[in-house]
Amino acid sequence: MRDRLFLALLLIYIIGLTFVHDYKVLTVLGVILTLISYKTALKSLKAIALFNISVTIGYIIKSLIEGNEFLEFILMFNFRVFDITFGVFYVVSHINLLKAFSFSKSLTFLLVATLSQIESFKQSYYDFVLAFKSRNVKKISEVDKKRFISSMLYFFLQKSLKNSKERTLALKARGFFD
Repeated sequence: MRDRLFLALLLIYIIGLTFVHDYKVLTVLGVILTLISYKTALKSLKAIALFNISVTIGYIIKSLIEGNEFLEFILMFNFRVFDITFGVFYVVSHINLLKAFSFSKSLTFLLVATLSQIESFKQSYYDFVLAFKSRNVKKISEVDKKRFISSMLYFFLQKSLKNSKERTLALKARGFFD
């Protein structure tokens, strides 16, 4: 019950933040959240960095071309994404997702399928890294690192496609869609 309550509060928190359009409020909330858990704040920043930088640069370029102000929007956007990401990471690390979604067999099944895929990918990644390290005693060149990364990305893309076909068949068999 506790896990469901926190999941519901998280959804209310996310929806509530979408109605806040004052960057000052979002900034203060971001500072408070960082004080609550510095570790979760760093994890959140790492997760959103590439996305936020890309959107921010694009918006700044667009605003400069059109001659519009951009600072307030950029602050609001970046702090809103940070605040939402922090909330998700913080709550998910403190609840049991299986218990939180236990009210629905369908959602529980989808969660289990998702978690099994994540664990499978984590194990494959770990195996790749160990195999690469064991085969390279010398210092690894940049070219070899790039080859390793590209072959790993190709593997994960192929594995994703194969797994998606299998998951689709499994979901169809269980009546999720026709």
